[in-house]
Amino acid sequence: MNNALAQAMIARRLGCSRVVAATGAGQHGVATAAACAKLCLECTVFMGTTDIEKQSSNVLSMKLLGAQVSSLEGTFQDASSEAIRNWVENLETTYYLSGTVVGPHPSPVMVREFQSVIGKETRRQAKRLWGGKPDVLVACVGSGSNALGLFHEFVGDEDVRLVGVEAAGLGLDSGKHSATLAVGDVGVYHGSMSYLLQDDQGQILRPHSIGPHICLIGRGLEYPGVGPEISFLKETGRVEFYTATDKEAIQACMLLSRLEGIIPALEASHALAFLDKLVPILHDGAKVIVNCSGRGDKDIDTLIQRGMSHYT
Repeated sequence: MNNALAQAMIARRLGCSRVVAATGAGQHGVATAAACAKLCLECTVFMGTTDIEKQSSNVLSMKLLGAQVSSLEGTFQDASSEAIRNWVENLETTYYLSGTVVGPHPSPVMVREFQSVIGKETRRQAKRLWGGKPDVLVACVGSGSNALGLFHEFVGDEDVRLVGVEAAGLGLDSGKHSATLAVGDVGVYHGSMSYLLQDDQGQILRPHSIGPHICLIGRGLEYPGVGPEISFLKETGRVEFYTATDKEAIQACMLLSRLEGIIPALEASHALAFLDKLVPILHDGAKVIVNCSGRGDKDIDTLIQRGMSHYT
């Protein structure tokens, strides 16, 4: 909502009467629809049929808020392409409201800035609770919006360790994963240069992760690339990147639900899953913050379909 409302205000300031957006799990779509309703803007949200089937409650919410939900074959990757195409065809009246830090400039910068409130609030709360900064920040990484929202505030703090966790799906060797930074190569997609999942001919490969549906996007975990700034942070070594599998994410989701009464999104569960490997090697008293970037009620059907008892 931070990002959607800010960009909707920009759209109105530019004199645009219409907003287009792409969504996977539907949360960005709902936020965009709500912002457009508040500011009296026409709203069209592009969404793949695979996602629509799995995220019916969010689809209904978007329609209730007055948005037109335009379906197309595929997932978020395809919806993003169609949203950008529609925007380019209607530049004088239409604003493309990006939900993540990918795509043509200035979309990645705007999303990062509007989401950086996460890191700013983290710094304030850490100072109030602990009298200083956290030692480690952990976030899931798909295309990178929630990770940059947390990390950006602390990039200049060399004593704060930044850890990103990608979706390893069924394993890196299986070919069914979304671990762009772990195994991808540099390329150009949707108007920006970054790490991508691609074959030897430069053709984009379709990623996989458990996320909010069997072939997921959610907050970007099934996007075939990452944002250019996330790519930069990998190349400079400022952020460490690791992976978590579908099974590990589900186990983490269920554990947090049962221990804390918080049902996290499956995307965020990848970051939670890495704690099992991270925490044992930290010094006693280390202060670790995980960005729980979304709620998990949208993922209940997926958890049931994949067999919750299998992971207990």
